Amino acid sequence: MAPIARIAMAVLLFSATFINAAPTPTNGDNDHIAVFSRAVSAADTGVKLVYKCTVPNTMAITFDDGPFNYTADLVKLFNKKKAKATFFINGDNNGKITDYAAGVKQAYLDGHQIASHTWDHKDLTTLSVSQINTEMSKLDTAIKKIIGVSPTYMRPPYGSINDRVTKTIGAKYTIVIWSQDTNDWQHESDWKKSYKVYTDKIKKANGKAGDIILQHETIKLTAQELAPRAIDYAQSMGWKLVTVGECLGKPKSTWYRK
Repeated sequence: MAPIARIAMAVLLFSATFINAAPTPTNGDNDHIAVFSRAVSAADTGVKLVYKCTVPNTMAITFDDGPFNYTADLVKLFNKKKAKATFFINGDNNGKITDYAAGVKQAYLDGHQIASHTWDHKDLTTLSVSQINTEMSKLDTAIKKIIGVSPTYMRPPYGSINDRVTKTIGAKYTIVIWSQDTNDWQHESDWKKSYKVYTDKIKKANGKAGDIILQHETIKLTAQELAPRAIDYAQSMGWKLVTVGECLGKPKSTWYRK
């Protein structure tokens, strides 16, 4: 199934499952998946899910579902703008990770953060413990072959999380969701709609706790139109664009394991 179709299916699935438990969004944002993720309690496992930055005046733009044709271009863009990005990548989603190894390695060498989005983008809440571990370890091995280390940060596909998932991976990975979904996956042919979602949310931010922004590096107009404007707008509003690790105040030595 195509990635966009899988995302839409996940939203419907979460809606049906948690409609009575999930809080109703009150800020007008379309952060559907993250809202439903919050309805799945991780309190029993003691695992804290990450939704926002903690370092004042920092913000993190993140990209899911790569690597892809636009990874290298995004790295060059962020370098030019003196900003950092975080790439939550798969091993086999929109092509094989080995097909785009050069872009992944360059992102790492240039100080951007490489993080896990599982091997092939399955909804982890539908998998057994053994299958979850395979999704994580298989990608860790592939990433380590490219950059020499494996990530300690991950984002579950669709933002889908439950107690079984947190118990399985929570001790080994920092689990990152997001606080703003630009909905670029809904507006692949109209980046201006996603840009409006983004700017409307940023205008409300107070500088104390910056957003973790969700975009998709597999979408052409996101890479070519939305991302450069998102960088410019955030910087014009005084935000420092950093990696997720940096926006949480964590040193680079903790982003990876050997």
